[in-house]
Amino acid sequence: MSSIVEEILKEHGPSRSSFITGLLKSQHGINDVNARKQLSRARGEILRFPVPLLPKREAFFYRKSQRTTEQLWTNYLDALRETGSVYGAAIDAMNRRGGLIPAAEFPVISGAPLALSKQVSTSRVAETLIAAGVLEQFNAEELGDVYKTKRPEIIGFDPDGFKSRQLAERIILDGLREWARRMGFGSYNKIVIRGEEAPRLVGQFMFDLTAPSYLSPLMNGKNNGFFAADVFAEGIFDEHAIRYFLRKSALLKATSQKSGQALTMLVAEGFTGPALTAGRAAGVILATPGTLFGSRVATALLSLTATLRNAAAIAVENPQRITRLLDDLNDIQGAAGNLHGVIFELITAYLVRNEGTSVDVGITARDPQTGKAADIDVLLVCGKAAVTGFECKARQPGGTVSIEDVDDWLRRIPTFRAHIVKETRFREAKISFELWTTGTFEPDALLKLQREKQTRSKTPIDFKDGAAVSAIAKAAKEKSINDALNQHFLKHPLA
Repeated sequence: MSSIVEEILKEHGPSRSSFITGLLKSQHGINDVNARKQLSRARGEILRFPVPLLPKREAFFYRKSQRTTEQLWTNYLDALRETGSVYGAAIDAMNRRGGLIPAAEFPVISGAPLALSKQVSTSRVAETLIAAGVLEQFNAEELGDVYKTKRPEIIGFDPDGFKSRQLAERIILDGLREWARRMGFGSYNKIVIRGEEAPRLVGQFMFDLTAPSYLSPLMNGKNNGFFAADVFAEGIFDEHAIRYFLRKSALLKATSQKSGQALTMLVAEGFTGPALTAGRAAGVILATPGTLFGSRVATALLSLTATLRNAAAIAVENPQRITRLLDDLNDIQGAAGNLHGVIFELITAYLVRNEGTSVDVGITARDPQTGKAADIDVLLVCGKAAVTGFECKARQPGGTVSIEDVDDWLRRIPTFRAHIVKETRFREAKISFELWTTGTFEPDALLKLQREKQTRSKTPIDFKDGAAVSAIAKAAKEKSINDALNQHFLKHPLA
């Protein structure tokens, strides 16, 4: 005969111990002591989750038949949310990163400090979630060292959107940095964003953007305060999705005597009513790209993310979409580097599309022998006969490609080639590489390219400056593409 505890688990699904003892008391008249004894003596069909994720190491029970069910994980996540567990906050934040994140960026969304007395550290959060079977850590061929969800039942796993989200978020961060500069929220030349080498710490907490701030409400005597922000390109955030950020901000405020007062901002596509209420109560800023940059830019950012998910197809089929994105997103001051880079890759893919059987954008090459990785901006395939990899160097009007840029590209060519020839169909193919720029080559860079072009026979190289790229567009009668090249890359606005 099944026990009362087992009947509760049958009816309500996997549950935390306090919920079960509450039902034993209210529905079956069992006192506290005997209710706890019933749980401690539970055996057979009743199991206890082996890794404690709930506060105060509260137990979570389930039946053997529920071990591999979606209900186990959804109920557990609900319990983590109800109890304010840091592990639940990290899981919800992982969800908003698509269930995949570089290991070095996990501290941003863990909701935990690097090291703080009486607090679970971000490394402990990762280790515990791995032990619980929620996450796994591994070296992905295209992404490097990452954390990935093992539980798609509770995290929306979306690896295909990883690169597009990363780029869209970098563009938002570029724009947010300029916004913070103009508003005086951060020290002009000391604003650091994701992707840069400088640490992005305020106290023991990591953010996507950090800056020392000299706004008077944040100052502590002569000591500066801080402005810090996290950015997400997609998703409407509910009260669960923002908990990691509220937790991080609250702990930062509690330790502000050591680190200084901080003004924190979370940027996302949108927020639900309960999320906005919780954010205001916590004293953090919840912003959208629309509130920061205007509705036109916000719409263009969403379009950019969708475009990058299928970059090659859109580059080949819809050049007007490329130029429209460039016009709309050019309103984000400071975004020129990341934005112009990806737009020039799309333009290059469009211009060479008819020279082969297929074209891809944003390929991560990895040498199977050395493990080295490098990005091929555009890869043009001509059946089994030939493969060409294009390096795209977008430059502002008057910009140049340096000898250091050329040396860096030449160093990566062996990795590109090793990645291509590992495919059997390309073993006999003619493999070549080209360096395209919208600017010009500095004299020493041009001299080296000319010399290397003459000496490389096994793996030929070529190069084109902005004028040569424009000539290709003119010859192909691609007026919209050539207009975009002139307006955004070739002709200085004061010329």
